Amino acid sequence: MKTSSPRIAAVIGCGRFVEGKEGWAIGHAHADAYRQADSSLRLVAVDINPENLRAFGERFGVAPADLFASTEAMYAALTPHYVSVCTWPRLHAPQVIEAAARGVLGIVCEKPMALEGAEIDAMLAACAKSGARLAIAHQRCYNAPYILAKRLLDQGAIGERPVLEARVGDGWDILSWSVHWFDLTHWLFDAAPLSVLAGVDHNGSRRYQHAVENASVIFAEYPGDRQALFITGPHNHHGEVGDIFIRGTRGFMRIRGDVEIWNEAGYARHPARSEGPTDFHALVLDLFDAVETGAAMRCDAVRTANSTRTAYAAHESARLRRVIHAPFQTGFAPLEVLQNPPRPALPAGRVVLFADEHFGSGGREGIAEAINELTGAAPVVIDAAKGLASADLADAGALLLYHTQPEPSDATRAALTTWVESGKPTVFIHCACGGYPNWDAYKKWAGRVWVWGPGGSEHPYEPCTLTPLGAGVGDLASAWLPLDEVFIKLASTSETEDLAEVQISSGRHPAAWRSMRWPNITAWIPGHRREMWTLPALREGLLAQIRLAAA
Repeated sequence: MKTSSPRIAAVIGCGRFVEGKEGWAIGHAHADAYRQADSSLRLVAVDINPENLRAFGERFGVAPADLFASTEAMYAALTPHYVSVCTWPRLHAPQVIEAAARGVLGIVCEKPMALEGAEIDAMLAACAKSGARLAIAHQRCYNAPYILAKRLLDQGAIGERPVLEARVGDGWDILSWSVHWFDLTHWLFDAAPLSVLAGVDHNGSRRYQHAVENASVIFAEYPGDRQALFITGPHNHHGEVGDIFIRGTRGFMRIRGDVEIWNEAGYARHPARSEGPTDFHALVLDLFDAVETGAAMRCDAVRTANSTRTAYAAHESARLRRVIHAPFQTGFAPLEVLQNPPRPALPAGRVVLFADEHFGSGGREGIAEAINELTGAAPVVIDAAKGLASADLADAGALLLYHTQPEPSDATRAALTTWVESGKPTVFIHCACGGYPNWDAYKKWAGRVWVWGPGGSEHPYEPCTLTPLGAGVGDLASAWLPLDEVFIKLASTSETEDLAEVQISSGRHPAAWRSMRWPNITAWIPGHRREMWTLPALREGLLAQIRLAAA
């Protein structure tokens, strides 16, 4: 499609330019590319930040009339032939779709292409409908080292069945950087992945207003017995940013500026010399050619969309803990699902955890982490070794006990008595049934207690099977629990309703119960070690006991 002269190109999202920090203002890199590709091109810009817009205009000599505070204002004034979308990822889909609807002929969208798979579909559909050519900014495939590496791979320089390894360190994440490696591997192998298997470390981190992981390991299978390993997060001890390693059946390749090969012929360094424009400059020229002659485009979104789809397949693999097979059709952002889990209904008010360190088992910390992750609010942890005051229970909705303290202080005795006798929700967890052995009221509240001394209670350390005996332990039908303390030979101190039991080599033993005299008291006995509280069965059972105590 022939464009009128001069070409008009708009950069949407100028960013804050910092010398030497191209990624801080990627819009400047796009503007440089447009000017390199066509010195007569008319450049216009959009940014909601007046200072960024002014700085962009000064740097590129853009007339004030061609600087806009919104896309609406720009499209009201003119329709560019070309648009670069350089805003934060949440704006990519709406701004690409808007450009296509407005009659823009060629669009470059920064990576990641979109924040959901469904947005990718909508972007491709909008451009197909309008006839706009859409490219995603995975410009590395225009650079000399990778072009040379592809030629050497295709010539069989390292044999067959290549295994590629690419890393990203320095705190980057998959969507911000690893998508480049996904796309480059797709281009080098001439194929998208057949499957993805991934593990990620995620703790609620966000970047550019979307969910990101802190580190990841991703294994991908490709057609033709080819594989790739992508690692994001840890420092790369044997390479620099941009290094890629590829092993084949007859040799080894390292892409680092030049391309180095070790094979049966020995070592050889192949200089990578650019034979023309590279990087964004080459991408813009490719887009011009695609729009104006109908030529194929190396970074066409129909192909490069697979890099972002691969990112979401990796996140989905980590979320579901299984291999994800092509075609990758995840329509949402899996990390957003992990960062926004359903929150169980609990009694109004704070959850107070009255606990000691229980011989360094970590159970206290495990319980606190479980409550925080399940409810979105950390419990108030009171050190049982220091005692409890009535003020500690102000505005509390539930009290969890986990300790083996020998004697209560007068303040602790008064606070607990007032709380329990008032019918407030109370859950005895694991070692709490061994606390205050000389306080008769406390032992009766517990229903079953640890008998200290020779011939008393025991705690075999072995796996067990947890079986509900009726309502009161959530939706569990049964659960296998790994190696942990199992309390046996507890003494009965008041009438209880058994809710669950565990089976070990010595037989069946109570695991959860409710007081018949004080229905606001329940007991949940598994959970000695910290890691046990990462188990869904323990978390579900504890939440069920809190709800039951509050019923």
